[in-house]
Amino acid sequence: MKLEKAKLITIIADEALQDRLVTELKSANVKGYTISEAKGEGINHQHLTSWEGKNIRLESLVSEGKALKIFEIISEKYLEKYPMVIFMNDVEVIRKERFN
Repeated sequence: MKLEKAKLITIIADEALQDRLVTELKSANVKGYTISEAKGEGINHQHLTSWEGKNIRLESLVSEGKALKIFEIISEKYLEKYPMVIFMNDVEVIRKERFN
């Protein structure tokens, strides 16, 4: 078994942005992603009612080049306008070609 390095991109944002964020990932040629519901509290606020919608956690395993491209897109188009968090982690994966 050969482990290879990749980046795990995580974006936590309002669910209203989900389709737009997926479109941005696809524009960066990302091959796959996972979306789950996210709960918690941060410096912006906690969603107290369902009227405010939910937060999503959007994750994708990508190459370092794609990770930097995604950060650039999110930084330029979203971070100043919307409460959201984006971060990346170094990870090791099997079958790296699936994430390049």
